[in-house]
Amino acid sequence: MTAAFDPPDSPAAAKAPVQRLSREELSDLVEIMLQVGEAMLESGAAALRTEQTMAQIGLGLGADRVEVYVTPTGIIATAVSGNEQRTRVGAAGPLGVDMAKIGDLNQLSRHIALLGGSLPAARRQLAAIHARPRRQPAWVTIPAVGVACASFAQILGGEWIEFAAAGVGAATAQAVRLMLGRLRVNAFALTVVCSFVAALIAAILCQLLDAPRPQHALAASVLLMVPGVPLITSVLDFSSNDLVSGVARGALAFLLSLSIGIGVVMALWLSGLQVLP
Repeated sequence: MTAAFDPPDSPAAAKAPVQRLSREELSDLVEIMLQVGEAMLESGAAALRTEQTMAQIGLGLGADRVEVYVTPTGIIATAVSGNEQRTRVGAAGPLGVDMAKIGDLNQLSRHIALLGGSLPAARRQLAAIHARPRRQPAWVTIPAVGVACASFAQILGGEWIEFAAAGVGAATAQAVRLMLGRLRVNAFALTVVCSFVAALIAAILCQLLDAPRPQHALAASVLLMVPGVPLITSVLDFSSNDLVSGVARGALAFLLSLSIGIGVVMALWLSGLQVLP
């Protein structure tokens, strides 16, 4: 879905003198818009939110009109100033989850939309957002993921044995995920491997400890791999009538869920654990 945006009608906008952007400035502006859009998509933002953020930045930096077309893997951005027009195409990288970066980029777009700004200042602010460390250290995330998944085993009705099995399996899978993430392993292969590791460790511990409800430990151990953000953004895209992005994200979520199932089935086959009566 292509979205076109015009400057909002406001007293401040009416009083501001019209300054046309040069050809080079317009090219820089479109490049900044693309960088923001790509960062939004790679961080897990929905298509409509990405379009609105890009438009706020483009109009706030002096464009007369902007048009943006966003899919989960690519962006087409056009900015118009006077008789000059520039269009650029960008490709988004691997999709991830970084809500802090989405929040920072939204805050930057609102600041520029309200107060305006210069192209060099916008570049500096964008570079500062990219440079901020986002991830918690491994010694924090690994036990945190383990405890979170183990807690679901308790919620599902498991006992302390299932709690321990799910926690150890999930924590180990998180360590493997961090390692494979640094190697830029394919998302589907990563999901299969991590789900296999989590389920295999949980299954072995359930057998060794004679867990009464091993299925609860298995289900909880792979919760860290559930594609929650793609599912939610798929619904958001559908709700904004962006069918292309909605279908694409829904298909991604389905394939990632299928990858989880493949990993769990492999672990059950290898461990020999029986979870069904």
